[in-house]
Parts: sequence; C-alpha cells; structure tokens
Amino acid sequence: MSQVLDDIDKAILNLLQGDATLPLKTVAEQVHVSIATAQRRIQALISNGVITKQVAIVDPDKVGYGLTAVVMIEMARSNTSMQHRFERLMNAQPQVMSCYEVSGDADFMLMVNAKNMSDYHRFTTGLLTYENNVRNFKSQFVMNFTKSGTKILLD
Repeated sequence: MSQVLDDIDKAILNLLQGDATLPLKTVAEQVHVSIATAQRRIQALISNGVITKQVAIVDPDKVGYGLTAVVMIEMARSNTSMQHRFERLMNAQPQVMSCYEVSGDADFMLMVNAKNMSDYHRFTTGLLTYENNVRNFKSQFVMNFTKSGTKILLD
C-alpha cells in the first residue's frame, strides 16, 4: 500500500536517494523548508517505512566481487511453507544481493555477487539444490553494468 506523499516529501526523497549523506541544512535549503521541518519529515518517512535503509553502494569489482549473476530459480514444489523457507535461506546469504518472486516460467530471480566462478559454483552446489526445493536454475552472467541503481524518481 503506498503512502500519500506531498511535493516536499518527494523532493526530500529524490535528494536522499541521490546522496543520503547530504547535511540536513542542505536538504532543507534545497526543498525550501526549515531544518526542523526537514528533520521531522525525514524522521516521519523513516518511521512510516518509506525510507527503509540508508546505505553506501559499493563497486563490486573494486572489493573483489567481479562476478555478478542473474539466476532464475524454478522450485520443485509450490507451497507457501517451502517458498517462505527458500526466501529465508536466500535472505541469510550475503552473496544474494536481491531475491524477487517473479511471474512466468521461473519462481524466483536472484542477483548474486561472487568473487569468481569457483566462488559462484560453491554457492550453487551448496544452496541451489533439491533439498532446498530447487528443481532447476539458470544463470546469466553480467558482462557490463550499463545502468545499476536504486533510485525511484518521484514527481
């Protein structure tokens, strides 16, 4: 369920999505409100779950994780408890950057970062197995990041 956001909330979110380290004074000036108002609004956006995290985005190559894979997962059995078990398992894996339940032939799509092919192979043989309800998986490897982002432009 989406929350009703006014123009000031949207302007704040657009700024913070570009750089969450902006000083409060800068945010307030750019959206034309007082520092106290900007602070209250940001806190409300956090409290209401609109802002879920403030993170640093790291270049995988520069930290030794040069292999990124898009993995399509087909589950062996379709039932809610097995699906939730798989979701919890993927949530606990640091190599899994994203896990999406999707429509179509696959049940889940993962974005996985690995150091190299051996590292990725350990991930697949250890986790994408029938005992974890995986019938089949297909890996596609990212050759180049044309665009990789997290920003949702609010207008």
